[in-house]
Amino acid sequence: MSKILIVDDSKELQEALQLFLTKKGYEVLCTESGKNLLPIIRELLPDMILLDVFLQGEDGREICRELRNNSETKYLCIVLISGSPKDLLLYKEFGADGYLEKPFALPVLLDKIESTLGKCKDK
Repeated sequence: MSKILIVDDSKELQEALQLFLTKKGYEVLCTESGKNLLPIIRELLPDMILLDVFLQGEDGREICRELRNNSETKYLCIVLISGSPKDLLLYKEFGADGYLEKPFALPVLLDKIESTLGKCKDK
């Protein structure tokens, strides 16, 4: 069972994704902030992080870059999520493995998770 960490400041989105992904067989943990991610990552040992670009007072792209520059987290599979497509164009420059535009259909999310996890395992 793959583990997914959702980092998004929308409680409603967290709850909806957690319910959906749990039913699909994933273990899911959610957090509202990019602060103190390392202890959460160490505890959960996620296979993937779904990371919102616009968190309250934080930039998910910079969080992604920091995770890539950390020896403990550089191999994590990270997908950036945003409602602003232009903010996702340079996702590779921040070290993300993929991106997803909001709003998205749940089957599209599932396809993105499965395809990106497959690519990450091939790294």
